[in-house]
Amino acid sequence: MKFAIISNLYPPLIRGGAEIIAAQEAKGLKNAWQHVFVVSSKPRSIKVNDQTIRADNHNFWLDEEDGVAVYRFVPINIYYYINDFLHAAPWRLIWHIIDTFNIFSYWQVKKILVREKPDVVITHNLMGLGFLIPLLIRRLGIKHIHTVHDVQLVTPSGLIIKGQENNWQHRFFQYLGYARLMKKLFASPDFVVSPSQYLLDFYTKRGFFPQSQKKIIYNPADEAPSIKKIVSEKLELVYLGQIHTAKGVVQLIKLFSQLPLQHARLHIIGGGPDIKKAKEAANNDQRIVFHGWLNHAKLWPLLGRMDALVFPSLCYENSPTVIYESLALGLPVVCADIGGAGELIKEGYNGWKFPAGDEVALRKIISHLYAHRDILSKLKDNCQASVADFTLTNYCQKIIALVNEEKN
Repeated sequence: MKFAIISNLYPPLIRGGAEIIAAQEAKGLKNAWQHVFVVSSKPRSIKVNDQTIRADNHNFWLDEEDGVAVYRFVPINIYYYINDFLHAAPWRLIWHIIDTFNIFSYWQVKKILVREKPDVVITHNLMGLGFLIPLLIRRLGIKHIHTVHDVQLVTPSGLIIKGQENNWQHRFFQYLGYARLMKKLFASPDFVVSPSQYLLDFYTKRGFFPQSQKKIIYNPADEAPSIKKIVSEKLELVYLGQIHTAKGVVQLIKLFSQLPLQHARLHIIGGGPDIKKAKEAANNDQRIVFHGWLNHAKLWPLLGRMDALVFPSLCYENSPTVIYESLALGLPVVCADIGGAGELIKEGYNGWKFPAGDEVALRKIISHLYAHRDILSKLKDNCQASVADFTLTNYCQKIIALVNEEKN
């Protein structure tokens, strides 16, 4: 079969886990002897060898990532999707309106699909490429698998923070009929794939995808390498992800700085709009180490020194990629039990869960781990066993089976 994978971002342009999953899926399908190509976006200008190259808005580029053909084009709008946090709310609203009805993206994607003639189109996050694409796929009569990654079809930010479920932003877009419009544009793809029960229930309860065949397929977790564990005399905790208050990282830093744990360190890996707030919260505490963004060559050895990952999110999550990666490395996870984030965590087996935003509960877990550091090393095998079946091969076989079952 011939698969088209459409994702708003695609490596090396990465913002979150969705584009990583899209890239893994492309690689896995190719390894399963399927024909695969990708459609994604590119900014108006890129740097190559310290030279800025302007992209042509009216054409797509065809390049290759890991042996997979990738079509990239500039979605005409007032700014590039990955830079949205740099712009004020009025500009973001105008951007969303253009993005929803981006007829230019519609025609660019149509040109590519007509040229390639895929049997199946798999869509991931489409914000930034345009939400007319599902309509296009229906009109072309191509089988459609949509993979949900967050709540962006109900609220454009894709973030719903605990305690702010009914804030003015969500009510504003509800008043505008945003979710109703998304339901109409997406209608019912042939298949809807979700990596968590939470997100599937979230959309089902709101009347999305009424005629679609729905399936939970956990994300692949076998991309992490085998790393040598380096034992430290200290309790080494790590946060890995976007530096954003909604992710709970600022709250985590404040809490940790108040703990009287002399032989403990908190490592912060990542970047984002709230890095200044995060460093201010650290208050020059030498036990809190900021590493910035790290490529895999530098990241994996560092994770080999860690005792546990802390995932303190305050927003309703789907099935975070970082949790899969940590468990695959044998790293226990201290996880905020919100949305689908805690679905993979079994208390005391491969990690610990606490109510999102509950500082007392999180403080208690960290203090317990500090006093009983010996238990962490004993959980490595449990962590890896808990995601042993979530291989890229199994993931892609399940995707292929969906289409084959439909044919039969």
